[in-house]
Amino acid sequence: MSEQKILGRARVATSAVFFTNGAVLAIWATNIPGMKQALRLSDSELGIALSAFAAGTMLMMCLAGALVTRIGSRKSLLLGAGLVSAVLPLCGLASSAWSLAAAIFVLGVANSILDVAMNTHGSLIEARKGRSLMSSFHAVFSIGGLAGASAVATLLSNTLGLLQCLIISAAATATVALFAAFWLGDLRPCVKVGDDCQPVTKAKSFAWPNRALICIASLTFLALFIERTVIDWSSLYLTDVSHTSANIAAFAFGAFSFAMAIGRLGGDVLIRKLGANTVLAVSGGIGAAGVALAVIFPLPATSIAGFILVGVGLSNMTPLLYSQASKAYPGAPGLGLAMNGTLGYTGFLLAPPVIGFLSESFGLKLSMVIPFVAFILLMGSHFQKVRMQRFKASLPTPRLPCGEVVRD
Repeated sequence: MSEQKILGRARVATSAVFFTNGAVLAIWATNIPGMKQALRLSDSELGIALSAFAAGTMLMMCLAGALVTRIGSRKSLLLGAGLVSAVLPLCGLASSAWSLAAAIFVLGVANSILDVAMNTHGSLIEARKGRSLMSSFHAVFSIGGLAGASAVATLLSNTLGLLQCLIISAAATATVALFAAFWLGDLRPCVKVGDDCQPVTKAKSFAWPNRALICIASLTFLALFIERTVIDWSSLYLTDVSHTSANIAAFAFGAFSFAMAIGRLGGDVLIRKLGANTVLAVSGGIGAAGVALAVIFPLPATSIAGFILVGVGLSNMTPLLYSQASKAYPGAPGLGLAMNGTLGYTGFLLAPPVIGFLSESFGLKLSMVIPFVAFILLMGSHFQKVRMQRFKASLPTPRLPCGEVVRD
C-alpha cells in the first residue's frame, strides 16, 4: 500500500476519533444537570466534583506526553479511548458527591491520554503530508461537539436515562476506537535530513520546556483563557448586560461554537495561502473587534455578532499553536503537545475565578476588557513575527565571489 493511501486512511480514522471525542464530551456535559439532580448536590458540591476533571487532566498531561513518546501515538490513542469508554458509565453509577468526583477525576486522566495521543497522531500525519491539517482535525472535534450537544444528547435524554446515555456514549467511543485501530497506521516521528524524513528510533520521554515552547504555551494560555471566558460568561452577558431572555442568550454560545467550527474548516486553506503567523495575527484582530463590538454596543444582536467574531478569531489559534508545539522537540511531538497543554490549560482553569472576581467588583461588561487585551497580545505577538519574516525575506542572498549562493 502506498504511503499516501496509508496517510489518507490515517487521516479519516483520526478525524473519526476527534469527532467522537467532541460528541462524547458534549453528551457528558449536557448530562451534568442530571447528575446533580440524581445525587441532590448543591452548587458548591457540584463545582468541586467538576473541578476534578481539570485536576485529572493537569496531573496526567505531562505523563501522557511521556507515554505517547514511549509506546507511540496509535497505542496511546487506543488506550485513552478504552479508558474513556470504561469510565463514562461510572459517572452515572456514582452514589455520592465524592464517588462522582472520583469518577470525573479518572475521566479527566483518561481523556488527557486520548487528547495528547490524537493531537500527536494528527501532527504526525500533518508532518508526513507536508501541509497544514490540524485546523481540520479540530473542526471535526467542534462539529462533534455541536452534534452531541444539539442533537444526540437531546434525543437520548428525552427517551433514556442518564446512565443509558453514558453507556451509549461509551459504546460509541469503543466502536470508533476499534474501527480506527485498523486505519490509524503505526506512524512514528521523523526528522528532516535534507529532503528525506528519517524515523526517530529513540526519543527522549522528558525534557524541560525550552524557550520556544514557553512562548507557544503562553499564547495557548491566552487563547484558552478567552475560550473559557466565552463558554462560561457569554450567555450571562446576554441576560445581564444586553438584557435579553435566556432563550435568546443561548444563541450566543451556539453562534460562537458554530463560528469556531466554520473557521476551522477553512483554516488549513488560509494557512497554506497566507502563512500561520499572518492567519494568527489577523485572527487576533478579528477576535478583538468582536469583544469591542459586544462591549461598546451591548445590544442583543450586536453582542451575538461580537461573539461570532470572537469564535472566528479563536477558531484557528489553538490548532495552530498545538501544531507549533508538536515541533518544539524534534522526534517527540507528544512531549511538546503535553507540555503545551499543561502550561496552556492553566488559562482554562484561571478564567472562571478571574472573570468572576472582576465581574463582581467592576461588572461583567468591564471584565470583558481582559479577553480584549488577550486578543491584542496574541495579535501583536504574531504580527511581530510576520514583520520579522518579511524583513528576512527582503535581505539580499549572500554570494561567494564566484557567484555561488551561500547555503545555511
